[in-house]
Amino acid sequence: MLMTETNTPEMSKRIIRAAKFILGPGCYRTDFEHGQWWVTRPGSYEQWSVVDCQTEGGVDYLDFEKVSEGEEK
Repeated sequence: MLMTETNTPEMSKRIIRAAKFILGPGCYRTDFEHGQWWVTRPGSYEQWSVVDCQTEGGVDYLDFEKVSEGEEK
């Protein structure tokens, strides 16, 4: 099972920590829908899908694919 297929409160917290590290400081909301995690930046509504990645050395990590530029409210 992939990390991003794990629907637990602990995985949500891990995703938020990764988002703050990779996407930058700020507030993020996670949602688990259709078997995968999504991250949204409240206010701007930018959205990313969360993806599993692995380094050449075999270390698993999370990354983000932007799916919506969002809009300023």
